[in-house]
Amino acid sequence: MEFRLLGTVSVDTRTGPLPLGPAKRRSLLAALLLSANTPVPVARLTDSLWGEEPPPRARGVIQGHVSRLRALLTGAEAQAYGVELVTLGDAYVLRVPETLLDYQRFEELLMLARQQRSAADTVRMLDDALSLWQGPALGGTFTEGPLQAAAHTLEESRLATVEELARAYADLGEHHRAASVLRAEAVAHPMRESLAAALILALYRAGRQSEALDWFHRTRRLLADELGIDPGHELADAYALILRGGPRPGAAPAGGTDAAGASRAGTGPVEGAGTAAPPGPRGPAAHNPSVATHPTDLLPAPPVVSTGATPSWRRSPGRPRVRRPCAWSPGPPGWARRRWPSSGHTTTPASSRTDGSSPICAGSARRANPLSSMSCVSSCWPWASPRAVSRSPSAPPPRSSGP
Repeated sequence: MEFRLLGTVSVDTRTGPLPLGPAKRRSLLAALLLSANTPVPVARLTDSLWGEEPPPRARGVIQGHVSRLRALLTGAEAQAYGVELVTLGDAYVLRVPETLLDYQRFEELLMLARQQRSAADTVRMLDDALSLWQGPALGGTFTEGPLQAAAHTLEESRLATVEELARAYADLGEHHRAASVLRAEAVAHPMRESLAAALILALYRAGRQSEALDWFHRTRRLLADELGIDPGHELADAYALILRGGPRPGAAPAGGTDAAGASRAGTGPVEGAGTAAPPGPRGPAAHNPSVATHPTDLLPAPPVVSTGATPSWRRSPGRPRVRRPCAWSPGPPGWARRRWPSSGHTTTPASSRTDGSSPICAGSARRANPLSSMSCVSSCWPWASPRAVSRSPSAPPPRSSGP
């Protein structure tokens, strides 16, 4: 035996459904089943059957329907299943196990589906829950007052379950199935924005962008014509995601090349572009000034935008001046025999030469051109004086006789 409320109100037995009779009797049975195992006063039954205008003999009509239902249940051997319709003073109670109520099984399956960790298990349980529905809730009854509210609550629960099923399909990557599940409900409930938003996202993720945009504009016009309102946040967010080309599941993210690969390819972001980089040492020397893997690591970062004035970080009296090594400025021993990326060849500072050869600037490939040497002094030794620049590159600097 099974009592059905998710669809046409009926009682299924081994020999077939019971002949419940007119809609008033079905409405009475539905009111008793919605409050199963709980006494239902005659006043509430009257409101469920007739609303605000009951007939003068409403109590007698209810008693007649109760007697007929009791006879039908007794003839179907309902007591063997633990089903009994009894009278308690001015109320009636239908005692029935919850396992025989389809809406109770629906709620139980829905609760179990929300506890699953696997999306595939969630899909199976939600499918089983929705398979219990045979049509609109409380079909074949007079949905007045309490029955109308109960039918609306059950329908809302079903629509929420459909949306959860679509999300479970999306977790599995089956966006086409999610769209097919949502489309039928969105057509039946065109004013429900959550359904429209879920359908738009499912269509977009399934690669059907034009259909998604068409559905959004259709819903927007309907809301404006019927209610005079704009789409809500959920619907507007779905539309904005499509316009900005949000990433679809499984698609490579924008700018998928990592930063290191971009810098190696020469297409990476330029440091300081758009914002001024803070002054200070760069590279490993920024963390430990005593360690330098390259002479340029100890040079301060130049300002991004030049205004013609001396930067404040160069005018700071407390900041030590670090000279870049060249032919006239021997570097630390750790810099000997380093490879300079600008020229691709190595050079040995003057302090490490023992063969008496003339010094050669690492940034210049020409050995005996005074102009290239002077340009090296101006670029490699920014604090060199004009007098030092005018000296011959091959002549050693004069010794000072004074203290």
